[in-house]
Parts: sequence; C-alpha cells; structure tokens
Amino acid sequence: MSDEVSFRLAEPSDAQNVLTLLSRLQKESNTFMVDSDLGEITAELESQQIRLINQSYTNLMALAVLDNMPIGIVTVDGIDEQSGEIGVAVLREYQGFTIGTNLMDLAVDWARSYSRLSTLTLAVFENNQAAVHIYRKLGFSVASRKESKNQTILIMSLPVKDDKK
Repeated sequence: MSDEVSFRLAEPSDAQNVLTLLSRLQKESNTFMVDSDLGEITAELESQQIRLINQSYTNLMALAVLDNMPIGIVTVDGIDEQSGEIGVAVLREYQGFTIGTNLMDLAVDWARSYSRLSTLTLAVFENNQAAVHIYRKLGFSVASRKESKNQTILIMSLPVKDDKK
C-alpha cells in the first residue's frame, strides 16, 4: 500500500468508485447526506454527471485518492450563478490526517481561480467542533443558524471573489 494520497478532479471513469464511496460515507456518518437515493444511480448515470460537472463553472467534484480508491470527496453544487454549496466527507478511518482540510483548500482554490461563483456556503452541525474549527480557519464565518431535530445547524459562508471584478 502506498502512503501517498493524491487530490484531483473526479473523472467519468471514477463513477463506480464514487458511488461506493458515497454509500460507505452515508452508512458511517450521520452528518453526511446525499440528496438522492444512491441505489437508483447507475455507474453510467454517475459517469455522465461527472462529465457535466467537469464542464461547469459552478459545480465541482474532487477526490482524495489512495491506492486508486477514493477515500474522501468534496463537492460544490451551484445554488445559483453567484453561490455554491460546498460539502466534504472523508472515510472515518482516514479522518484526522488533514485530508478534509486539503479537499476544502482544493475547492476554495477552484472557486477563487476557476469558478464563476462569488460565495461558498456550507451547513454544519454546531456541535461538530472539529469541522467548525477547520471552516473558520479557512475563512468561513457564520451567516445564520437554524434548528433541526433538536440540533443547531450553522450556515457558514466564504466570499471567494472580489466584488470589484
């Protein structure tokens, strides 16, 4: 086993491995949510989706890869032409090795240098102090709070473009 984790954009050929990763993440975490029913998404559909994402200026999917297998993922989903919602997750056994932070850095760099977005947003449980600390360190600030199922969710945002451009 190699100890080298690489960080890169997802490719259409990653589709099945991405679906496997998302399924594992959904099972091992109560803070990670996928919008759709993973069981209904085929590798072919996911491959087409990745191809479209890679042609977009408002959407991103990037992976942390170890031994040709994804162990972490970061996505940006364009909410509108100005803002995108960022999500990040790393398999439990690889947490605590800055992989999530590196994925977040990659997404922020992408948003600043390539995307058409002016703001990144994210939602995080307030009691997930490790994640909140990382997001604050990256420059995110709390924009609002909401309650859901007796938990406080922080909505955090980060401006990624100068308004002057």
